[in-house]
Amino acid sequence: MRLVIVTKKSFKVLIFLFFSFYISTNAAFSNVRNLLEEFERVNGDLKQAKEQIKLASLNKDSIFAKIGWSLNSSSYYSQNKLEPTSPSSDIRGNYWNVSADISKTFLWGGQFGLENSITSSTLDLTSNTTYQFEQGLSYYQNLGKNFFGRETYKALAIAEREIGVQKITESFILENKTLQFYNAYINVSLEKALLNLEKNALVRAKKRSELIRGWVKDGLKRKVDWQQSVMTELQGAERVEMANLRMKGALDTLSKLLHRRVSLREVRTLKNNRLSSPRSSLKPLENKNLKVMAEKVKQIRMSVEKADYSFAPTINSYVTYNTNQYDESIGTSFSDGAIWGSDNQFTVGINLTWPLGFKSEKIEKSKLLVQLNSLQRQQREAFENLKLDYYFLKKQLFRLDQSLKSSVKRLALSKDILSEYTKLYDLGQMDLDQVIRAEEQRIGTETSIVNYRSQKEKLLASLHNVKGSLRDSLSK
Repeated sequence: MRLVIVTKKSFKVLIFLFFSFYISTNAAFSNVRNLLEEFERVNGDLKQAKEQIKLASLNKDSIFAKIGWSLNSSSYYSQNKLEPTSPSSDIRGNYWNVSADISKTFLWGGQFGLENSITSSTLDLTSNTTYQFEQGLSYYQNLGKNFFGRETYKALAIAEREIGVQKITESFILENKTLQFYNAYINVSLEKALLNLEKNALVRAKKRSELIRGWVKDGLKRKVDWQQSVMTELQGAERVEMANLRMKGALDTLSKLLHRRVSLREVRTLKNNRLSSPRSSLKPLENKNLKVMAEKVKQIRMSVEKADYSFAPTINSYVTYNTNQYDESIGTSFSDGAIWGSDNQFTVGINLTWPLGFKSEKIEKSKLLVQLNSLQRQQREAFENLKLDYYFLKKQLFRLDQSLKSSVKRLALSKDILSEYTKLYDLGQMDLDQVIRAEEQRIGTETSIVNYRSQKEKLLASLHNVKGSLRDSLSK
């Protein structure tokens, strides 16, 4: 029965420790997340990346804007007093004209038009005023390189792809900026932890000096022991000041990233690694830079396809229908000259423009192919380099873990040794030099552990950065 009670108590203790670790870890991540979100809001490069997305969207919208309705209107008044060459060519008089044309361009390469024109003529020879109203319908269709709008549709697809490129570019910039921010945060966390270690060592040195000072007064220790202990205390105070300077330098770097003065209270000391090692191997499109390259390759291939359309001639077919009416009454000219009038003209035609040789088009396509081949080569090289980075980062993490485990064992031993040496010194069986050396070993070991943990966190951050998962890992 007693064994069962102990087991239940142990289980409750384990649950308490687990939740304590979870809460402390979550609080640490929450602190980093808050600062990271602030960093993303104020960083100029990220703001510029978002602006590039807006520009890419506007470029796509501009393609649609060019195919809207269009109104073209003109008018004039003319008074002709020129001498005619013969009585039959006497057209002296007053004229005025008003015209209004409406047109609409379509994505499929067609263009619709509606033309309207009214002209008034008053000849001096007759003093009579006549009106001419003309109305027409037209439709033009591209059947050549922009065959039923294929160039326009391809331009839209390229513009849409550009939006995707800019979005992934923003993600790539965010990932790299996150690494820059987190390294700066870890540096402050490291220096804060080292400062705490030096302060704790100074407190122990002061207690030792006070204790030895009392023993010297009682005649139990020599004065030189107290002097040596005070010298160690002064050295510890110097270390605290140097640690303070390093910490302020690291804090200054972090503050500049956030464009404000960051308080030391906002940064937690690094007790345990916040990031875990990625389990899966590196895949090509996990890395943000490779994703940007892949999108750009697709975009250039689409541009090459669009360039192929340029090798076709420009062929425009058209259909026009026109009506008109002359009359002394402006109302009659309007009613009888409209498109339903009997005086009409119907025309069907085709225009062909064919640049022989296509030299300019060939040069433009060659440029695109050079860009495509260059980007594909860079893509392959970047992936090989990233695989090497990933491999060596893994190796470094493995060796760093071994060193960290060893230093943790050394710390336990150094504490035991310092405790035993202190007892022996109290009994007069050991010199103070040996106690101080044991203290130095403990400080050095604690410093090594903090440095190892900091290095491990930076390596883990770099590993996640290679996989493109650092920002997501810090946001969880």
